[in-house]
Amino acid sequence: MAGSGRTGTGRSSSRNSKSSSSKKPARTTSTSRSTTSRSSSSRKRTTTPAPQESGASEVVKKFASSKVAKPLIFIAAVLLITGIDLLVSWDKFELFFKILGIEVLAAAIVWIILTLVFSSKKNMESDGEPLEDEV
Repeated sequence: MAGSGRTGTGRSSSRNSKSSSSKKPARTTSTSRSTTSRSSSSRKRTTTPAPQESGASEVVKKFASSKVAKPLIFIAAVLLITGIDLLVSWDKFELFFKILGIEVLAAAIVWIILTLVFSSKKNMESDGEPLEDEV
């Protein structure tokens, strides 16, 4: 009996030390997380107004919706690609024009593929009615 009592107390003390160290942080963190998430979510629904956008994001949205945006973005992209090609070629103009030619061919192929894909979608959406191009 004495032997079984010692192992029992040894187990309980080891259980207490393990369980107290592992269970206490888990209880406090899970309780605090669930409490804060509940209270903050209920507060957001009732008291906070809709979030307002910053000035910079409004300016970007207005610029993107303007008629000037597409040509300016296109010109900026062409200048950026040309500048990168010049940096890569290190003033070896043969290499520059080869790289540029490959990029132009790749862009043309992608443009043709996208045109075919989107034109087929338009044809399917027309419900069998012929388009102006098909007449």
